[in-house]
Amino acid sequence: MATMENDPGDSRSDPGTSTGSTERYSRIILHSIGLGAFTGLFGVAYLLGVELLTEVLWGDDWATGGWFSGTYLNILIPVVGGLVVGLVYQVFNLPLRYPGFIEDLQNGEVEPKTTPGAIGIAIISLISGPSLGPEAPLGAAGGAAGTWLARRTKGDQESVRRMTFIGMSGAFGGLLSTPIGGPLLAFELEHDQTHNYYYTNLVPGVIAGSVSFGIMWPIVGAPFAGLLTIPQADFASWMLLAAVGLGVLGALAASVIGKITVGLVGVMKPLDNTPVRRGLIGGLAVGLIAYALPLTLFSGQTALPVILDNFERFGVVMLVVLAIFKAAALGFSLGGGFFGGPIFPTFFIGSVLGIAVHLLIPGIPLALAIGAMMSSLGAAMALLPLSMAVLTAIMIQSGLEVFGAIALASITAFAIRVALTRAAAQGDLQKAASGRRE
Repeated sequence: MATMENDPGDSRSDPGTSTGSTERYSRIILHSIGLGAFTGLFGVAYLLGVELLTEVLWGDDWATGGWFSGTYLNILIPVVGGLVVGLVYQVFNLPLRYPGFIEDLQNGEVEPKTTPGAIGIAIISLISGPSLGPEAPLGAAGGAAGTWLARRTKGDQESVRRMTFIGMSGAFGGLLSTPIGGPLLAFELEHDQTHNYYYTNLVPGVIAGSVSFGIMWPIVGAPFAGLLTIPQADFASWMLLAAVGLGVLGALAASVIGKITVGLVGVMKPLDNTPVRRGLIGGLAVGLIAYALPLTLFSGQTALPVILDNFERFGVVMLVVLAIFKAAALGFSLGGGFFGGPIFPTFFIGSVLGIAVHLLIPGIPLALAIGAMMSSLGAAMALLPLSMAVLTAIMIQSGLEVFGAIALASITAFAIRVALTRAAAQGDLQKAASGRRE
């Protein structure tokens, strides 16, 4: 990745150094507002459309627990979805594998011409039941809009990178119901830590996220804020020590879950040149897993409340198996050519493992166990320690003190993973989303 130089006459410098740079910075802010408005409106239409189509296909009672509690639809719908996805790839001559928003951010652009195809595949994917979240298509749409805008205004490559980042920040800010958390997620994914990045990318990204959030909030609410209703824990100083231990456990779990997910994507990769066969096999694998455990379907946001209400009945072994099956479903979903985000399925896995920890050690409050495992697993798999801590806190509505423990667990897992693998440039979720082998 190219390093940004400090040219006093460049728009990337401190925006207050000259009249010209101030004018350029003003245009960046105006573009941020426009991208935020676009991503907000698009996000509303996209989420409502996917929700409606999912309800038509699946109804309201698919999230059942227990072994082999699924129906024939749990197999049929993913298989048909995989077939349709494969046909779309083949008939419309689309790229055999889309890079995903993580790789797009690191590349600094999203190709607008191919993005509509990716969004269409994402709609089919998300309503068919694969273990994927909505963040990837929304990020792709925002990034493509930013890339298009920069090219339209004849911006240089750095302008393209900047507008792509801002567009994705807007998409994440609205989806995650946090104008700060969305740009922070994009910031950590992009991995560019230059000092002037704050002015040229992060601040405009927060603006885009705020506008998108303001549009989406009155219509679709906060899709992921307060997703889990967990009894809040009274903070005690020992929780910080427990958080370190949970961070270590999260790093170890991430190593296993990552190998499963990335390994299965690698197993499916030889089928990339035959997208119909790839889609059928991927859909069949997802369907069989869903037949055995229906709670592995979709991103996990609907299944988690069911698990929380019945976790004592599930037991530790069942919860661990559910986490492993969910990782397998994520691997087959990504490997099968379905398009969607890997982050929210990862949150599901972390939550389930956190509940298992609480069952094993009841003295660890449920809020701490779930929060620490969610954030640490995500931090170790995606190498995004700050974003994972913030998003976890939003999901479980943790208090400020417990959030400190969650952040400590996240940082611990991140540090261990980087120290052990020396792979700070790319995490398991990036590898899986891009279809790369270990």
